[in-house]
Amino acid sequence: MNPVDALYHEHAKAVFRFSVGLCGDAHQANDLVAETFIRAMLSSTPIVTETVRAYLCTIARRLYLKEWHHTRRHVEFEDVYEHDAAGPEQQAMAVQSMQHMLAALQRLPETDRAALLMRAEDVVPYEDIARVLEISLSSAKTKVSRSRLKLALYLKEAP
Repeated sequence: MNPVDALYHEHAKAVFRFSVGLCGDAHQANDLVAETFIRAMLSSTPIVTETVRAYLCTIARRLYLKEWHHTRRHVEFEDVYEHDAAGPEQQAMAVQSMQHMLAALQRLPETDRAALLMRAEDVVPYEDIARVLEISLSSAKTKVSRSRLKLALYLKEAP
């Protein structure tokens, strides 16, 4: 397996989860992942192995923001979660739960959402989060902490 394939296979799922959390749409997230890896492969700067995920998340976030600023609209949530073993009732409950989670995430400001997603799902170090968001280390820690609290409050509200 060549290095590009290895990079994709190791990080594509994490970048996809991060992208879905940012935009709330699986199709747009797939587009972001594809464009992210294209940009990473075409980049003239070498990728530092300790910060690959942070680097890829930075690319995905910037692409998302560029598209968001371009369109200035929000998309409706789609069914982004399916589980083949579950029956129709469990699938409906899972979809509703996922939609509730994505809706709660969308209520967070974009930088808070990005910080929380990087830390929660990909376990990106706070230093890298601060670098990606161009904020101080203490601000990154505060953003993640406050975002967790806000998200917990949003999730307690009825869907």
